[in-house]
Amino acid sequence: MALPSTETSRHDNTLAVIRTLRDQGPVARVDLGALNGISSATVTSISTELLQQGLISERPPETPRPTGRGRPKTLIELNAQAACVVCIKLSINEIQLVVGDFTGQVRHSEHHTVSTLTLSADDLAVLLEEKIDAACDQLLGGFQRLAGICLAVQGVVSSQNGTIIWSPALSFRNARISARLTERFHCSVLLENDANCIASVLAAKPDYADCPNMVVIMLGYGIGMSVLINGVPYLGANGSAAEFGHSKYQPDGALCACGRRGCIEAYASDYALYRAAAEHLNLPAGDSAHPSEQQMQALTQLAMNGDPAAQRIYAEAGRALGIGIANILALFNPDLVLITGSGVRGFDAMQATMHHAIDEALVAELRGTTRIESCAWDRDMTCMGGIAMALNATDGETLLESQTAREA
Repeated sequence: MALPSTETSRHDNTLAVIRTLRDQGPVARVDLGALNGISSATVTSISTELLQQGLISERPPETPRPTGRGRPKTLIELNAQAACVVCIKLSINEIQLVVGDFTGQVRHSEHHTVSTLTLSADDLAVLLEEKIDAACDQLLGGFQRLAGICLAVQGVVSSQNGTIIWSPALSFRNARISARLTERFHCSVLLENDANCIASVLAAKPDYADCPNMVVIMLGYGIGMSVLINGVPYLGANGSAAEFGHSKYQPDGALCACGRRGCIEAYASDYALYRAAAEHLNLPAGDSAHPSEQQMQALTQLAMNGDPAAQRIYAEAGRALGIGIANILALFNPDLVLITGSGVRGFDAMQATMHHAIDEALVAELRGTTRIESCAWDRDMTCMGGIAMALNATDGETLLESQTAREA
């Protein structure tokens, strides 16, 4: 049954207060009202309830200045221990598990080297259960509840029905994973494309506040993309929208990890760049199908130092990106195209031919005023985005559970 409008408004205002405290950190009640368009009386009432439920706490009053007037502001903040979420990033031969607290801060992180391509769907589920169990045994005693789990995956996923449709990290397809984890851990489980997790972090940055229609392209082992329309990720009918890396550059061209030929990824991803370079250059030893960061840094340095073969390879990658971005501009007319990911290390070697390809493909009117920028990959934003998305999806459940516990 739907809540009466007054109760719905109260619930929405309470969630707005929680999320503002998460975004802003400690805030005075009067400032919370101004930030959310809520009356002071409503903020006071909401904060009183949240204090009683243990979801927020008060900081000691600020020390007044000798010449100051009036009482100093008392700041309120989220109780970091009120809940936690787990984010697992699944990529080729690696699983990263991160625990975030109720404020959205990372409290624990671990990496596991796993031969992901040898796992069956059941093997993966068992492995994830084991890793989450171990983390909960170690950390959950410090939190009131495990609110949710986010699984961030390279490849195509259906968030709606919790299915990994296809991933270059896995040998199986169409595996329903969310329902099993939900049953095991009795909490909400989100299944997200890794590029959407990254886009959620970038979209929240003040530098991009004026870009509600935004495209984020992630370069790395593969190539991912997230399309935000009015700030909301566009997922498509089954979650496979925005697969930029698997749109075509050269029909019947280079072999892609998806098994088809001519994809943009087959020219501009790490494995494609390294594959092309290995035929002509002396590069560090390693797995050429899954090049390491050291191998990719060596290749990038050759291009930046003027090696003709390396420069040609990066130029071709830039042209593939440019053709793809030109199609994005014509189809979506976004405010911003933002290029990031670990593969952005080679962006300087690609961007001249990328821009030339865009100019060659589009009339000026179709290119319009869209900004095309790169964003440094100084930290992996995937798990930070997964934590934020899991918290945002479960704040209502945490609020309801804390209210029920208080009334019991």
